[in-house]
Amino acid sequence: MRLIAALVSILALSGQAIAQITTCQSTPKASDRLACYDRGTPPTGAPSHSDELRLPPRPIKPRVVDMLAAENSKLDAKLKTICRGC
Repeated sequence: MRLIAALVSILALSGQAIAQITTCQSTPKASDRLACYDRGTPPTGAPSHSDELRLPPRPIKPRVVDMLAAENSKLDAKLKTICRGC
C-alpha cells in the first residue's frame, strides 16, 4: 500500500516539471529558449559585490607541508646525479 502511495505522489509531482519544460522546448530560436529557461530558474553565478560584503571573512588555513613528498623529491634529485654508464 505504501508503494502505491509513493508511486502516485512521484507521478503527481513530476507532471508539473514536465509541463514547465515543454513550453520552452517549443521556442525555435536558441536565445529565446535560453531566456525562457532562465525565467523559470535563474542561473546562479558569482556573488555580486554587495553579496561579498555581507559574507563573513574566511579563516586563514595554515599551509600543510607534505613531509614525505619533500623527502621523496630530495631523494629523486640525489638519484639523478648517479652516473649509470661509467
